[in-house]
Amino acid sequence: MQNNLTPGAAGEIFLYQDSRRSGAVHRFVVTLTMHIRREQLEQAVAQLMPRFSHFAVGVRRAGESIVFCPLSSVVPVCESGDDLVSDSLPEIGSAELGGYLFRISYSRKSVYFDWHLSLSDGKGMLEFIKAVVFRYIGLCGFPVRNDGTVKEADEPSNAVEGIDPYVRLEDIPASRPVWYMDASAFNAAVPEDTDSMEKVHVQQIRIPVAKVKGQVKEYVSWPESFLSPLFSHVLYERFSGQIPQGEYIVSTIKENLRPHFPTASLRPYFSPVTLAYNRKVDEYPFGTVLMSQKKLLDAQLRQDALAYSAKRMMKEVEQACGEGIPFDERLRRSAGCLDMAGQSATFSICNVGKIAMPESLQQYIVEFYPVVPSGSYASSLSIVHFKGDLVVTVADRSDGIALSSRFVELLNRHDIPAFISDEFRFTQIRYLPEKIADNG
Repeated sequence: MQNNLTPGAAGEIFLYQDSRRSGAVHRFVVTLTMHIRREQLEQAVAQLMPRFSHFAVGVRRAGESIVFCPLSSVVPVCESGDDLVSDSLPEIGSAELGGYLFRISYSRKSVYFDWHLSLSDGKGMLEFIKAVVFRYIGLCGFPVRNDGTVKEADEPSNAVEGIDPYVRLEDIPASRPVWYMDASAFNAAVPEDTDSMEKVHVQQIRIPVAKVKGQVKEYVSWPESFLSPLFSHVLYERFSGQIPQGEYIVSTIKENLRPHFPTASLRPYFSPVTLAYNRKVDEYPFGTVLMSQKKLLDAQLRQDALAYSAKRMMKEVEQACGEGIPFDERLRRSAGCLDMAGQSATFSICNVGKIAMPESLQQYIVEFYPVVPSGSYASSLSIVHFKGDLVVTVADRSDGIALSSRFVELLNRHDIPAFISDEFRFTQIRYLPEKIADNG
């Protein structure tokens, strides 16, 4: 059980960061063909918690640290109103949520999974969500058959899923590559009113993959290579009057480390990869831009380079949250890490990839996508490949769809058919480490 109480190197840093600034509470939205039945959804979650025992944790103050603590209470399932903007949501780890670090709510045909990043990353949480949806549909009486891509309630809990995955990197050779450089990034000022950051503005874009033409077609498996420079161009136009000389629009990509350093752990497991925009996307053939972006990505995805970036991040976490550091100092240093991250990139990209699931389950699902709040960045992009579409969800501080309208215009100009499919706001659930200290 001890392993299950370890958030891991990446997860620990989020325990000391205010979610309103860090964007540490993410969301998955799953829309079904059927209206949600609360009783069956609660039953599905209850049956699966023993299988995902490492998610059955809350947080508490222990001396100078915030630590995980085991929970055994029933996971509450909440009904959301049609208005997703609310000032009365429970906080992560609160009594209203049973102390858990995630919240499951529903409205009509949609289920919303909000979770804190100290618990898991998008890839890890995806396994839990698929299992819940699969079990729920079965309990409702609809026929579903598992093809091996969904974890089921009758499987034993796997202790490996709760360990710190970064431990396996300790013996991986890593050194600073000769090509490694830190571009000076422009970052828009974070609003002083942190309460306003809880209102997440979402603009959603869909790209039918089968309709992508021309030279971009061969890059569809690496969507960051064309999404990053085009969205960078949009932000450059937006902030052109504010960008100091020598600063660039820089994207930070949360690269999932599981394909590179395999592990069954569902704890956070990623390393930052950056792409700097040179402000000349219109001055070069777009094929040249794509090729240069892809080459830079490939260079950073080499095993030694990824290990270097991951170990660099682990060192920063140790310096902020290591043994012997007073609690208030941990809060300050963690906020400093957040400020450093915000200064090193303009916007973030999180690519969940293609969601594997049985066809018998997929036929009951209309939408399945993540939302990543922008936090300390100007904007954030989350990407998922589902039912033949690349779904790009943009979280941005500004209202309206002007940003996405310009983005879609650039995508279409380069033979990437895209359209705005939705625009809405919702309230991000808060996590305040200071409050845990007060209640500790």
